[in-house]
Amino acid sequence: MTGLSDTEQGAVEASTLEWVQGQLEEIVAASGRVLLAQENLPRAQALANDFPNDPKVRFLLLRLKETAGLNEGMAEQWSALLQDYPGDFQIIRYCATRLVKDRNVDEALALIDRHFPKLTRKPEKLFAKAKLLGDIRAHEQSDALFRRLIAKYDDRNVRIEFAKRLRKRGLLLDAFAVIRPVADQLAAGSKAAELASGLAEDVAFYQRFESEEALAGKDIKIVSMKHAILHFRNRDVAEQPPENPVSIALVTGSLGPGGAERQLTRLAGELHRMASSADQRPSFMAVRPEKVEVLVKQHTEPAGSQKKGGQDFFLPILTKANIPVTEINALPAISTANQPVDDDGLTRLLEQLPPPVHYGVTRLTPMLREHDFDVVSLWQDGTCLFGALAALLAGVPTIHLVFRGLPPNIRKDRFREEYPVLFRALAQVPGVHFCSNSLTAAKEYAKWLDMPIERFHILYNGVPELATDPSPEDERKWNEFQAATPDATETIGGVFRLEPDKRPQLWLKLAAQYLKRRPQARFFIVGDGRMSESMTALAEELGLMDRFLFVGLSNHVGYWYSQMDAKVLLSRFEGLPNVLIEAQLLGVPVVSTPAGGAGECFVQNVTGHLIDDLDHPDLNEACDKIESIVDMMHGNDVLKQHSRQRARELFSLNAMLSKFLGLCVSVLGASRHDEDDIGLDALRA
Repeated sequence: MTGLSDTEQGAVEASTLEWVQGQLEEIVAASGRVLLAQENLPRAQALANDFPNDPKVRFLLLRLKETAGLNEGMAEQWSALLQDYPGDFQIIRYCATRLVKDRNVDEALALIDRHFPKLTRKPEKLFAKAKLLGDIRAHEQSDALFRRLIAKYDDRNVRIEFAKRLRKRGLLLDAFAVIRPVADQLAAGSKAAELASGLAEDVAFYQRFESEEALAGKDIKIVSMKHAILHFRNRDVAEQPPENPVSIALVTGSLGPGGAERQLTRLAGELHRMASSADQRPSFMAVRPEKVEVLVKQHTEPAGSQKKGGQDFFLPILTKANIPVTEINALPAISTANQPVDDDGLTRLLEQLPPPVHYGVTRLTPMLREHDFDVVSLWQDGTCLFGALAALLAGVPTIHLVFRGLPPNIRKDRFREEYPVLFRALAQVPGVHFCSNSLTAAKEYAKWLDMPIERFHILYNGVPELATDPSPEDERKWNEFQAATPDATETIGGVFRLEPDKRPQLWLKLAAQYLKRRPQARFFIVGDGRMSESMTALAEELGLMDRFLFVGLSNHVGYWYSQMDAKVLLSRFEGLPNVLIEAQLLGVPVVSTPAGGAGECFVQNVTGHLIDDLDHPDLNEACDKIESIVDMMHGNDVLKQHSRQRARELFSLNAMLSKFLGLCVSVLGASRHDEDDIGLDALRA
C-alpha cells in the first residue's frame, strides 16, 4: 500500500480484518444446513486467505467446516487452535465436541478436566465446566455439577441455565423443579420468566396423562409418543371380509443387500403377481391383495457414500416388476398443524415427539391417508419407530410390526429408549400385529416387553428352491478344485458374507481342526466381504490352501450347495438364516451355532445339529457334530427327502404368502392365536 504510513497501513489492515470477520460471521450464521455450508465454504476460504493466523478467522472457518460435514483432520485443526489460544472457552467447547464426534469420549472428558480441574473452587469455572460437560452429552457429570452449584451457591442464573438444558433434553418435570424456587423473582416478560411459565403449563398438561412421580426423569418426547399411540387404544377396527381385496404398503428403511430387504422384495413380488392375476383367490389364502406398494425411507445412496452394494440394491427388481416404490425422504414434510387431527390434546402431544417419530408423522401420514391403505407392514425396529404412529394417524386398520432378528435389548448397538415404550403402547391398540420371522426372536421380544408369546405371529421366510446348474466360471472353479483334491471323502461348505458377525476366521480354525481328524476332507466358502484378504492370509497360515477354495460371489449358489456333504454356519447374530433353509431344500445337512432362529430351520439331530455355546463355540464339539451328520446322511436318500419336504412345508413362498395374507385381516383387541401361528414343530421343540 504505497504512500501510506505504517500507522495508516495498520489501520487499513485492521479495518479489512474487521470486515472479513463480519463477513465470515454472516456466512456462518446463514449456513445452518450441510448443503448451504458446503456451498458457502469456498467463498469463506477465499476471504480467510489474507488472515490465516487471526484467531477469530480461524475459529469461524473451522465452525463452517464442521457444519459442512468435513471430518478428516478436523480434530487436529481444533487442537492446533486451542494450543495457540488455550484459555478460550469456545475453542475448548468445539475441541471437546469434535472429539466426541470422532468417538473419543474419554479424550474429551480429559480435555475438559485439564482446562477445568476437579479441585477448582471458583463458581464461574465450575459453571463453565458444567455447561461444557452438557455440550458433549456427559449428562450425568454435568447434572451433578449443576446440582452441586445450586446446593452451594443457589445462583439464579445457574438455575435458569440448568432448567433450559433439562427442557431441551425433554426432562420437563426436572426442569420445572429446578426453576420453580426462583420463578417469582424473574422479571416479567423476560425469557427466563417465559421459560418458567411454559414449564408450569406443560407440567399441568402432562399430569393429565402421568403422575408427577412417573414424569420425573422421563423424556417428555417419549411420553408424548406413548400417549399419542394410546389415544387409539379404543379405536374401532372392522374385520376385513375375505371377499374384499386389500391394498398393502410394505415399509422399510432401505433396499440394501440384507436378508430383511430380500424377503420384503420377494413378498412384494408375490403379492403383486397375485394382485395382477385374473385368477380367483386360492382357498388357502385369507384375502386377495388388490395392490401392493413399497415405501422406503431412502433407496438411493447418500451423497459421498462409498458403501459397497448401495441402498438401492433391490430397487431394480421392484422396478422391473412394475411395483410402485416411494422414497419417504422425498415426500414433503407437512406439520401436524396442517393435518386433520380432531383432538386438541392429541395435537399438543404430536408437537413433542422423538425426531424419528416426528419424521414419520410429518412425511408418511399424509401419504398413507391419501392412498387409504388397508394394511401397512412395517419391517424392522427402526421402521416401526417412524411408521407406527404415522399409520395410526392415517387411520390404517391393520398394522404389522415385523421383527427380523433378536430385539434391541440384546443387540445393544441398535437400542433406543423409545423402543420398549413404543411396543408396549402399540400392544394396547386394536389392529396391531406383532410378527417375527423366528420363534426364538419372538420369545426374546416377549420376554423383553413382558408380553405373552401368544401376541406374536411367526412369519417364516419364504425361500424358493435354487437351481443347481452352474455358470461356466463356477463349473471351472469346481472342476479345478476336484482335480486338486481327488482323494476327498467329504466336502464341507459355507455360504456367508466375510463379515465379523459371521465369524469367518473361526470357520477356518474349525476346518483346520477337522482336517486333523479327517485329512481327506475339503472345504469351500461362497461369499465375499471386508475380511476377504485377512481370510486368505489366515488360511495360508493354517496350512489350509491345499484343501480349501474361496469361491467368492456367485449367482449360482444352488450349484455349490449340490457339491456339499454338509453346510456349516458359525454366526454370532442371525434372524432366520436363509442359507440354512436353502441347504435343507436341497437335502444338505447343516451344523450351526444357535444364532437367532437357526434351530428352527432344520430338525435337530435329524437333518442338522446345533452347537451348544453361541458365544464361545467348542470346535471339538463342532467337529463331532459335522462327522456325525456327514456319516448319517451319506447315501441316506430318505433322510434327504425328509429334509426337503419339511423345508418346503415351512418355508415355501406359498406358506409365507398364506401366513402374511392371514395377518392382513383386522381384528379387534389382542391378536388371535393358535398353534399354527407359531408352528407345531417349533412349539414341540
